[in-house]
Amino acid sequence: MIQTEWFWLKKDPDAPKINGATGFDRKNYPYFTDAESFSKVDDAAVYYGGGIILECDILFEPTFLIHDNLQSLFRFIEPNLDFKGVQLYSEKNPDKSASPLYWLPYLEFTDAVSENSQIIQGKPVELILKAASLADKRLVHCKLPAADIWAMSLEAAECFLRRQPVGAILQKISIE
Repeated sequence: MIQTEWFWLKKDPDAPKINGATGFDRKNYPYFTDAESFSKVDDAAVYYGGGIILECDILFEPTFLIHDNLQSLFRFIEPNLDFKGVQLYSEKNPDKSASPLYWLPYLEFTDAVSENSQIIQGKPVELILKAASLADKRLVHCKLPAADIWAMSLEAAECFLRRQPVGAILQKISIE
């Protein structure tokens, strides 16, 4: 079995946040997007309080969203990924502000987080993935009690980084 390196897709600490996203209620857009919650979401328009989100290619809060310019890349990396569109509009100046299109992705959770990972209060401090759960995959979606985790193989990470994404970083993950 050939093993590749894997990387955790994380929010850039310097990435701007959405201000006052009134349409992102937890009922319609939960932090963890599972099959049931994804099936209840329709393509939608969401109003937000500020204009800084245009700088981010990936939003991690209040839910994981991929900017339109990365959707085809994610579909290439993982053909089983399903998407629902979310058009964002500024509450303050909806006619004068840009209205970016983001995509809510759905990928079934993979049980790939090793019991040897260091986890504090449901969040990983040191993430370790199980090699057996990663076979023949380039993108996995994992869940811990307080963390929504997206991880990419080296091949996928290289494709991702070529796009020079804003708002996200990659952190190398240990594999066992």
